[in-house]
Amino acid sequence: MTLSQIMSILPTQMWAEIRRILSCRGSGDDALNEVRLRRDGLCTVRVNRENIRLFSRIDRSSLEEIVRRVLGGALYAHRDSISSGYVTLDGGVRVGMCGRASYDGGRLVGISEISSLVFRIPTGRCAFSREIYEIFRSGVGAGMLIYSPPGVGKTTALRSLARSIGSGGKSVSVVDERCEFCPEDYSDCEVDILRGYRRKEGIEIATRTLSPDVIMIDELSGEECNELGSVVRCGIPIVATVHASSAEEIRAKPSLSPLLSCRAFETLVGISCDNGKYTLRTDKI
Repeated sequence: MTLSQIMSILPTQMWAEIRRILSCRGSGDDALNEVRLRRDGLCTVRVNRENIRLFSRIDRSSLEEIVRRVLGGALYAHRDSISSGYVTLDGGVRVGMCGRASYDGGRLVGISEISSLVFRIPTGRCAFSREIYEIFRSGVGAGMLIYSPPGVGKTTALRSLARSIGSGGKSVSVVDERCEFCPEDYSDCEVDILRGYRRKEGIEIATRTLSPDVIMIDELSGEECNELGSVVRCGIPIVATVHASSAEEIRAKPSLSPLLSCRAFETLVGISCDNGKYTLRTDKI
C-alpha cells in the first residue's frame, strides 16, 4: 500500500501529525496528495489539494535517514533516476529531490546535499474515468493529448484510461519511464508496461515487438517528437500527457508543432479542478 510505504519512511512523530490532520478533516487516506519536507524549514502536506503546514520539522540527520530509506540503501541503483531529480517508489509514489547539482562534462549526473523532498502520491481513482474513456472512443482510434498544470491529474487519467482501453478489447503499451504504473493493477486487462525505458527506446520496442493498438506516454517532452512521428506513420494511435494550461499554449509550443502538423493527436483534452470538482475541456486539432 502506498501510505504504508510512506509511513515506514517518515519519522513517527510527523506521520502521527499527518494522521491527525486527515482525521480532523474527516478525510480518508486517498485525500493525501503530497508530503513536502524541507531541511530545517517549513514542511507541508497537501490534502484534497489544500496546502497545510506541519509543526514537525526535519533536521539534517533526519533528512539523511529519510533519503537512505527512500533509496533502500542502494544509491548506485538509483543513480540515473536521481540525476533526473526524482526516485519512484513501488506503488507509483514519485519522490522529487532538491539539492546541489553535480555536472560531468556539461551533463547533470547527480544531486548531493539534498535539502528537500517532495512525495507526490498517486490518486487511486479517477473521478472522470468514464468521461475520458468516452472521449477516446468517440475519436474512433485517433490519438489524444491530455494536458493540465502539474498536479491536477494527468497521470491518474492516463492510468485509468489504460485500464479502460485494455479492458475493452484493445492492446495497450505504456512506456513508463518513471515507473509510475504498477503491472499488478492491470493483471486482468490487455496492458503491457515497459517500466524504466526511455521514451524513445520504449516506443521503438513497443512498435516493433508488442503490436499494440495504442501506445501511451506520460509527460511528453520535445525530445520524443521525431520518434513519435514515425510511430504515427505506422498507424498506431498515441495517447500522451503534457504540462500546459490551455489548448492555445499547446498549439504555441514549438516542440509539439511537428506532431500537431502530422495529426499525431486528433483530440486535446484539458483537465482543470476547482474546489475538488473536475472539468474536462475537449478541442479538435
